[in-house]
Amino acid sequence: MSENYIKIPNKNKPRRIIFTNAPIKGHPKKNGFYIVSRAFVKEGATNPKSKLKIKRGDTVMVISGAEKGKSGKIIAAFPKEGKVIVEGINIIKKHQKAKGMGRPGEIIEKEAPIFASKVMYFDSGKKKPTRIGYKFLKDGKKVRISKVSGEQID
Repeated sequence: MSENYIKIPNKNKPRRIIFTNAPIKGHPKKNGFYIVSRAFVKEGATNPKSKLKIKRGDTVMVISGAEKGKSGKIIAAFPKEGKVIVEGINIIKKHQKAKGMGRPGEIIEKEAPIFASKVMYFDSGKKKPTRIGYKFLKDGKKVRISKVSGEQID
């Protein structure tokens, strides 16, 4: 772990920032320092922001873990946490308590977030997972491209 001092917006004095290798959600601590994952932020950056190259609506394939090889659509993305929720992947059972007379207790199955590093964009043209790159069009617009086929994603 290494330490830097940066100016956090809407705060009067510079805050101490600690970089770690683990994907940790940034939040203020009691003594006034922030913990930020090195996976999403360059060390020495003055404005720590997390980034994901995949977004809601993309079709992705799971590349590691218990659900390896399965694919689905991204329902939600959480860039600060580095996680995504994929349709039909990482299903958990939630035991819901009874709420009065009208609603009995039940067991709900729903998707739980998984780390974004465990999924890869699925290129429907080539039928294989691919990395995502960026390209500028002639009009100056920045678009995502598939590294396997070279085709434009958005």
